[in-house]
Amino acid sequence: MDLKDKIVVISGATGGIGKALAEMFSKEGSKLILVGRNKDKLQELQKNIDNSEIYVCDFADPRQITRVTEQIIKDFPIINVVVNCGGIGVYKDLEQVESKDLEDSFKINVEAPYFLSKGLLTALKQDENSRVINIGSGAGVMPMAGRSVYCATKFALRGMTLSLDEEYKGSSPSFTVITLGSTLTDFGPLSIEDKKEHQKQGKHYFTPERVARKIVGLLKANALDSEFVFYPSQYADETPSQN
Repeated sequence: MDLKDKIVVISGATGGIGKALAEMFSKEGSKLILVGRNKDKLQELQKNIDNSEIYVCDFADPRQITRVTEQIIKDFPIINVVVNCGGIGVYKDLEQVESKDLEDSFKINVEAPYFLSKGLLTALKQDENSRVINIGSGAGVMPMAGRSVYCATKFALRGMTLSLDEEYKGSSPSFTVITLGSTLTDFGPLSIEDKKEHQKQGKHYFTPERVARKIVGLLKANALDSEFVFYPSQYADETPSQN
């Protein structure tokens, strides 16, 4: 896919991976639609992203998702790529989990990408090669103690994405889940500084830039299938700057 002048929607655009993707797509000459909850952060990101528009949306509020998708397809009748990066992580043992933890996690990690994709479907169907990419996690294939809530949402996101790709097989859009390993962002129970300390002790992490570069490269090469598994340990022999 030639990404020049393509319309690319990134939800969760101000997070580590979302921001890196916005910068990478911008270098390819894409038109960026940046969606996130924090208007100030979106405006700050927009300063460094050529040819971009911002839309504010709280992914935990279905009404806001409806409103923002209606506005986007009004402004952009054709959309080529959607990348859903937004998410939250609840890392608690069963005894500590409250109903709001589960509700918010499923709203943001599962329902938001589902209904963002549904809301943008009319515009996505205008391109026979359009694609929706959902950023998943190894937590969507591996059970983890103390992370039952997070794993449940990522298992759901993975199953949802694979099922939607079957549903739209032979038409557009295509759907891809990126089953992603550990990345150097502030997402999760550890800070970036904590992760860097673990890295010194042999733990492997990707940088957000490495993740963004891989996703954009696969898109350009038309090499994305329904799932792409991307773990740092696969590239352990490469230098940290490459990761």
